[in-house]
Formats: sequence, C-alpha cells, structure tokens
Amino acid sequence: MGIHDGHRQRMLSKFSETGFTGLAEHEKLEIILFFSVPYRNTNDIAHELLNKYHTVANVMDAPEKELLKFKWIGKRTVQHFRLIKEAYSLYMLEKKNESSFLTTLDEFGSYFLIYFAAATEEKMIMMSLDSRGKRLGVDVIADGNVSAVVANSKNLILSAISRNATEVVLCHNHPGGLPEPSEADIKATKEIKEMLKNVGVHLKDHYIVTKNEYLSMSRYKSTKELFIEKEEEKEK
Repeated sequence: MGIHDGHRQRMLSKFSETGFTGLAEHEKLEIILFFSVPYRNTNDIAHELLNKYHTVANVMDAPEKELLKFKWIGKRTVQHFRLIKEAYSLYMLEKKNESSFLTTLDEFGSYFLIYFAAATEEKMIMMSLDSRGKRLGVDVIADGNVSAVVANSKNLILSAISRNATEVVLCHNHPGGLPEPSEADIKATKEIKEMLKNVGVHLKDHYIVTKNEYLSMSRYKSTKELFIEKEEEKEK
C-alpha cells in the first residue's frame, strides 16, 4: 500500500457519500487527479493548479503547454481532462437524443452548447430535420471557419440529401470569442442557403456558440431577414 492510499480511500468514500456537492474545490480536483497521477500527493498539485486557474473548469480548459509546466502533470492528465469533458458531452447529447424533437430556441441552443462544450477548434455541424421537425441526424460539415464550408459545399449537400432532410439547422463555434456573426459568417450563410434551396432543402437557422453563450441568426437583428422567406411561403 502506498503512502497516500489511505487518504485517497477516505476521499473516495466521501465522494461516494456526497458526490462533488460535499467537497471543497481543491478536493474535487484532487480526486479527478487520482486517476492520472497515481503515485503522488494530488492535494498539493490541486492547490497549485487552483492558485493559478481558480476553478476546476478553468484548470481543465487550460492550454496543454501551460499544464505541462506543472510538476507531476503530464500528457496523461491532459488527456484525462479531455476525456472527462468529451464524456460529459457524449452523455448529455445521448440523453437529449432520447427526444427526437427540438422545438424552442433554448432547446436548440442548449443542444449545441453541449455539443461544442469540449471543442477547442472551430468547426461547423448540420442538424437535419424532416417536415415535422424530427431530428434525422447531425453531421460535421467542415473543420475550420465557415468559408471552409462553402468551399466544401458538396459535403453539405450530400449530407442533407442522404438524410432526406426537408430543412436543416447549422451551427458553428467561436472558440474563445463572441457569438455575434462576422461578415464572413453572414456571407457564408447566404451562400449556403442558396445551395440548399437548389436541392429543395430549407435553411431553418444558423447558430453560433461560444463556451457559455449561443446566438440564433434567425433572431439576431442584423441577420433575421435571411430566414423570413420560409414563413412567407407558408402563408401563400
């Protein structure tokens, strides 16, 4: 038995009883580190990390190069942090997938925030919907900014057609930025809308998400006009 095994067992027993709710911030991080730093006193490491980053979430989001400067923190810990975040996203998305329909602004926004929770690079996804608004699937359309999507329009069109989509919702992320659309975002959205229209698919909305916020371009003052056409067609 190692010198720290008794302490670790006491901490894990405490976690079993109360979950993270009953633990101090450094104790939460200490337990997380148990699984990637097996033979060291993770209490000291947790305090050192929190002195710099203040919260567990900030520690897990810190750049790899910065984390590797801390004693006893190696690539295994960095991978462990990513695994936790990816597992959270996977769990929450699969729970949401139990419902086939998203109808409100908040439901779409919440889904996309979870999808991109662990993302560090920009990419775009497309959610395909049928005529009743039922989700048919989500596809990664392109890595990189929205201009990459336009350049790779064949991927977007094939994805919509293969899923027999009637309408689609796009979403891309602004890692570390603001959710407001750039001129490039607006230009690309217009071009994508026309591409989809040519194959009989309606662009319902385009969301932009950051770590904690989302924006619907169909509701945003400077871009909502792009999405009015469908409602006018319904009234005819």
